[in-house]
Amino acid sequence: MRYSYYCLILSLLPLLLTAACGRTDMMRIRLMAGATENKQDLALLTNKQSTSSAKETVTDPKTSGNSIYLMLGSIGFGSTALVTSFEKETRSKTNDSLLLKETTKINARFNDLAFVIGEDYTFMWGFGAFAGGSLQTKVEYGYSGATDETLDSDFITGQSTFIILGHHGSGFETLVGMRSNDIKAELKTTGTSAKTLHEANTIKMEDTGIHFKTSQLFLGIGITF
Repeated sequence: MRYSYYCLILSLLPLLLTAACGRTDMMRIRLMAGATENKQDLALLTNKQSTSSAKETVTDPKTSGNSIYLMLGSIGFGSTALVTSFEKETRSKTNDSLLLKETTKINARFNDLAFVIGEDYTFMWGFGAFAGGSLQTKVEYGYSGATDETLDSDFITGQSTFIILGHHGSGFETLVGMRSNDIKAELKTTGTSAKTLHEANTIKMEDTGIHFKTSQLFLGIGITF
């Protein structure tokens, strides 16, 4: 609901901003790179055994990636590739032995449709259609009988929205933007230690209905013609 409302607002921006800033006839090539990722706990596995004597360490998500756009006047097309990774580790408070460690990596590619208005100062916005990707979770266990393993995605899809502000001078642009991604996935877990531990209530695992919402600050440069 909230994401749909955000998309609705973005879809109305062309009418509002075109009236304020005007169309552009410039051709532009824009390159963007991810700078920072929104801090949150995205972990898929959680220890449920002796929780009072366990300690958790969660690392903030880190995202690397880039976007490239070709703008032909007020409309253009682009491609974005993102890699988001994060870790969560649970150890015993008693002897610091490992109970559970998760290292997850999300790869996502989007085909972008973008719109831009303005000349010296520009506003660009658009939408990204999911073009492929993967979700992989490497798991290390300290539980008796469990075997370390890698869980791969059985299904992954998503969508994305973005806004970019630009300043133009002497044929070059400086750019700053924000991107929000909505990714849904499922993991292959049949016959795995994770599935066995989940069914035994030793851990809690999200393997179906996985829903990630990530957002990144982007910086970039552009060339105008």
